[in-house]
Amino acid sequence: MNKGMSFITLLFSLALFSVLFLVFNQWTASQRKSAVKTYQDFQAIQIAENQAQRQFLGLACEQLIQQNGLTFRIQCENERIIVRYPTSEILIKTQ
Repeated sequence: MNKGMSFITLLFSLALFSVLFLVFNQWTASQRKSAVKTYQDFQAIQIAENQAQRQFLGLACEQLIQQNGLTFRIQCENERIIVRYPTSEILIKTQ
């Protein structure tokens, strides 16, 4: 009887562990990317709402805001505010 682990079993175990580890790493990377995108969207929404409040108070619309290493470009029009940033853009209506 063979009481030890065979070389083939050891290689199979290592390969299985490696595949699981790589799949987990890819999953966490995609989750991180999704979280970053969600956070940037949230920042853009806050900036747009802030500009809407500035318009309501009669203040000028800011054209450019830098936050957390990102540049947000703002375009205020009559009834809408557009915030553009590297991954996307959002538009809110003010009326």
